[in-house]
Amino acid sequence: MAPIIKIEDLEKTYENGFQALKGVDLDIEEGEVLALLGPNGAGKTTLISIICGLAKATKGKVTVGGHDISHDFRKAREMIGLVPQEMSIEIFERVQANVRHSRGLFGKPRNDEYIERVLKDLTLWDKKDNRIRELSGGMKRRVMIAKALSHEPRILFLDEPTAGVDVELRKEMWDVMTELKKSGVTIILTTHYIEEAEAMADRVGVISKGELLLVEETDTLMKSLGKKMLEIELDEPIDALPEALAARGVALGEGGATLEYYYDTAAEKTGITDLLAEVRKAGLTMSDLSTRQSSLEDIFVDLVAQQKEKDEETAA
Repeated sequence: MAPIIKIEDLEKTYENGFQALKGVDLDIEEGEVLALLGPNGAGKTTLISIICGLAKATKGKVTVGGHDISHDFRKAREMIGLVPQEMSIEIFERVQANVRHSRGLFGKPRNDEYIERVLKDLTLWDKKDNRIRELSGGMKRRVMIAKALSHEPRILFLDEPTAGVDVELRKEMWDVMTELKKSGVTIILTTHYIEEAEAMADRVGVISKGELLLVEETDTLMKSLGKKMLEIELDEPIDALPEALAARGVALGEGGATLEYYYDTAAEKTGITDLLAEVRKAGLTMSDLSTRQSSLEDIFVDLVAQQKEKDEETAA
């Protein structure tokens, strides 16, 4: 089955010479949730802007549902709903009328039954006659999603959808995304919240300095790149780490009361048995042992750090 979005060798260079995207290749499957992670300026919003026709690529090709965005923009854009990072709604308009108007902008015939269903799904129906300025920040974001869904798109782009909302509202937004996925909508999500990607995404893409470092299924990524940390609690804190332990990659925890050792769970040998023998040999007494699986945030930080080292080596 052909991907619903296909991106080939996409590049974007601005007039000042800044290269925002560097040869991005990416296939997005229908019905999946793809999370794009990356620091500010990584190229996430530029990539979305090009796919949605808000910016023009310097090089490369993008097709949406088989439609080339350069030659058949209208057909491609009809398939896309976009919720931008910045609030962009008429605050003096009423909710239902505003969402209905957005549908009309795409040339769709009036369908009050569909608009009602969208508003109910987003728990906005009881606010349908309210002016948008009367709504909370979280409700305004829901209105933006309703507007993006008003023309019945098959693809929804959410650019930092939970930025600036509290934890409770963020979880409510996750519930909204879950329901959208169940309805078959393909969702591309950019976020700074690692837990959001970990909770919502089928696949995760990491982008940094315009390069797509990897795209992988979330679970597979956690298993293949994730590490575990063995934490050894000591009976008595120590001031300095014995050289033999430091040579094995052991770090001294804050306060000197713990030893921290990262190991690859997929490796043939973890080195834990030898490590524990080395701890006893150093005259240290252990009071407890525990392990912790590395998070998606740990993986993301490692990948960006690796790219930084690579860039520094190239520059040298």
